[in-house]
Amino acid sequence: MTQDTTPGPSTTSGPITTSGPSTARPALPPGAGVHSLQLDIVQTRDELAATLDDLFATFNPAVQIRSHPVLYASIFLAATAAATAAILTLRRGRARARR
Repeated sequence: MTQDTTPGPSTTSGPITTSGPSTARPALPPGAGVHSLQLDIVQTRDELAATLDDLFATFNPAVQIRSHPVLYASIFLAATAAATAAILTLRRGRARARR
């Protein structure tokens, strides 16, 4: 019999680390006042809004086209050329079939 040596789920509960730059703020002290908490909430809300703006810009086609006009213009021209070639090929095939 063989024993399973694959690691199981970790039982330690630590912070999740990412490979990107860390923007985490230190935790508030236990005796933080109401104003400190409100300021932290406002800062967190602003960071979340900036992150959501970046995400929406990433998946918004209008923003992407404005950011990379040459790429999208070349894709449009290639698609137009392919559609034109397909139409001409179909017409040519139909014209030959009528003879």
